[in-house]
Amino acid sequence: MKMRSNIKAIIGIGIFVLTVSILFTGCQSGATKTNDTDGKMANGHGDSGMHDMPGPPPQANVDATAKNEVEITIENFAFSPSDIAIAVGTKVTWINKDEAPHTATSTSPEKKFNSGGMDTDDKFSFTFNEKGDFPYFCALHPQMKANIKVK
Repeated sequence: MKMRSNIKAIIGIGIFVLTVSILFTGCQSGATKTNDTDGKMANGHGDSGMHDMPGPPPQANVDATAKNEVEITIENFAFSPSDIAIAVGTKVTWINKDEAPHTATSTSPEKKFNSGGMDTDDKFSFTFNEKGDFPYFCALHPQMKANIKVK
């Protein structure tokens, strides 16, 4: 009888230790360690691992007709601004801020521009020398669409 109570006590302690171990392991799995050499997190980013959180929505209907140069940022799988009006002769530069490669590819019948694949921080520029609407998309992620209206 005493042997059974000892076995029950040992099993109870074992279950308790196992439960506590699982809880502590689960708490630490979301943690990242700092790499002392460059200050980045172990996940390769300078953040706390929350890089998958969506950023602000892309700007739309931006009037940049008074500018000679315009930048369009590619971030969170979106072009920003997504709809922009510019003047003839304006230089547009796309900058890829995503970790995934992207393109800026014209969908107009003549395929006015195509950046080819752009890696992180790559840039592509195109000067618009004629009036019109110039819809474009990312050839690698076709759901990414935007438009440039040249006035």
